[in-house]
Amino acid sequence: MAKRNKELYAFNISIDETATKDVEVEKEVEVEKEVETEKKRKNKETGKMEKYTITETRKVKQKKVVTEQRESVESTPVRVVLKRPTRTQLEDGDMFYSIWLNKFIKMGLLTRAMLAKQHVDVGGTLDAEEKERYAHLYVKLYEKQQSVQRYALKTEEDMSEGDKERLQRAVADLGLIRKELTDFETVQASMFEHTADIKSRNKTITWYLMHLAHFRKGEDEGAELTPLFKGGDYEEKYECYKELEENDDPIYWKCIDKLSSLVTIWYMSGVQTQEDFDTLLEEVDQEMAADVG
Repeated sequence: MAKRNKELYAFNISIDETATKDVEVEKEVEVEKEVETEKKRKNKETGKMEKYTITETRKVKQKKVVTEQRESVESTPVRVVLKRPTRTQLEDGDMFYSIWLNKFIKMGLLTRAMLAKQHVDVGGTLDAEEKERYAHLYVKLYEKQQSVQRYALKTEEDMSEGDKERLQRAVADLGLIRKELTDFETVQASMFEHTADIKSRNKTITWYLMHLAHFRKGEDEGAELTPLFKGGDYEEKYECYKELEENDDPIYWKCIDKLSSLVTIWYMSGVQTQEDFDTLLEEVDQEMAADVG
């Protein structure tokens, strides 16, 4: 149970790997062999023919078992795991967001709230009531995110039934708030796309992806998980991220899209169980199919 609580989500993939094996095969080989040959010669003293034997070295063919190295392509199972962030990682992620938000503001980018206010002041589409609702949603969003994160730090065993109910309710509320904000911002996507907090949010989602994505090759369930992106800090992990992409790493390419979706869903909605992730992933797939249709 404790091990499962450390995972936000896990799924399986397989990759093809070339393996070199020693194979025993029977082959016809040419070997040198000593052969006794019977011959005749005339005895000079008696004048009679006599038999005698000589040993000769000849090359002969015979079957022999030899060991050869041969390559074969085999399917290797890989378990991909998105780990649950620790308290320290949540604090570091919040700090990372704040640092980049400050950087982007100093670079001259507006926040969403600043841009929305500016949009109203110059006669934009938001009226006073919509502006108030928009601001209220962001306050509620922050409150629900903090609530979900507090409960997420507890294991299932440490949570009371009341805690579980409050977490479930907070996650549901967070999803509704996110949807309402998304519906609003979708209409004005081009306006909000380059705001300081959207860019900071996207960078922070990447930060969590770098730190939470792990994998395990093979069928040994007791083997240690390996970080998908190696490195001691974000910069090193991001360099690894670029190298995996440039080098066409098979594990990276088979799981990166799903991992990116999972981290985004977790960060935006606060879901905590594999079942809730699957529900949201299905909804995303249905929306994409509807858009294509």
